[in-house]
Amino acid sequence: MKILLDVMGGDYAPDEMIKGAVDVINELESEEVILIGDEKVIKEKVKEIYNKEDISELNSKLKIKHASEIITNEESPTEAIKHKKDASMVVGFKMLKEGEGDVLVSAGSTGAFMAGGILKVGRIKGIDRPALCPMLPTYDGKGFMLIDSGANSNCRPINLYQFAKMGSIYMKEVEGRENPSIGLLNIGAEESKGTELLKESYEKIREDKEINFYGNIEGRYIFDGDVDVVVADGFTGNVTLKTVEGMGATVNKMLKEELYKNLWTKILAFLLLPALKKFKKRMDYTEYGGALLIGINKPMIKCHGSAKAKLVKKTLLQAEKVAKHKMVDSIKESIQEE
Repeated sequence: MKILLDVMGGDYAPDEMIKGAVDVINELESEEVILIGDEKVIKEKVKEIYNKEDISELNSKLKIKHASEIITNEESPTEAIKHKKDASMVVGFKMLKEGEGDVLVSAGSTGAFMAGGILKVGRIKGIDRPALCPMLPTYDGKGFMLIDSGANSNCRPINLYQFAKMGSIYMKEVEGRENPSIGLLNIGAEESKGTELLKESYEKIREDKEINFYGNIEGRYIFDGDVDVVVADGFTGNVTLKTVEGMGATVNKMLKEELYKNLWTKILAFLLLPALKKFKKRMDYTEYGGALLIGINKPMIKCHGSAKAKLVKKTLLQAEKVAKHKMVDSIKESIQEE
């Protein structure tokens, strides 16, 4: 198995991408992790960070694939993919499609990542639209998948139904959950609630007896752990995801302010430090890795743009797990049976 890592994408590239790959390499079963990017820059960073002349001195499983260009967030995704043929992300798409790698990870432009997945790697035949699906924390520690979290703003019932089906397959094949429950994000639990899209999607998902359909679920209950997959259109899903991220950051900021207000609260903070660290870890969505772009012919995982080495490491472990369980093949088989 070979993992492809675009080391030139992300706010802290290539330093944190390289560090993440080096940190995790001994935990991976994969025969190679291929760092895609400017070879000269990568070698300079390896020298600067690890004082090694060649990356193979760190581990023989680490390889470099030269790519001279970078796609930035400011560029039009489709235009960048079309004209920057030697961009690290585009080289990754080509390698993935041609079988030179089994899974691709990038923290670069989300728009370019999704566009390249569709245009360069290709959709699974029968899947109308791919979806971005991160894992988010739950009270019981299992986590749940949010699908879609931003790939498709305007959806039809067939899209939400296919999201439910793909999410169910992922949870069975990759996470090992025997009968994953699927919830439809809505403003109320009653089946009569919501827009026409949600009402029609509800019926379509319920008709498929292979899906363990929980029914509608309100946003305030998605972290309880009652469902394994939460289905939403990309607009609603992205608002949900960004709200969760923002709320987490706000709670963290407020907690720090209160605990460091005076000498007594500082003493209390010191005594509570072990519990606070555990709390932070339980609430940290980065513990689950990146967001899978599901519905594409090969596994692709979008790492957060602000990813540092820890998250890169988690995402590479996730990438190996996804590729190893051949989830894409399971989705293809399921769609063909319909």
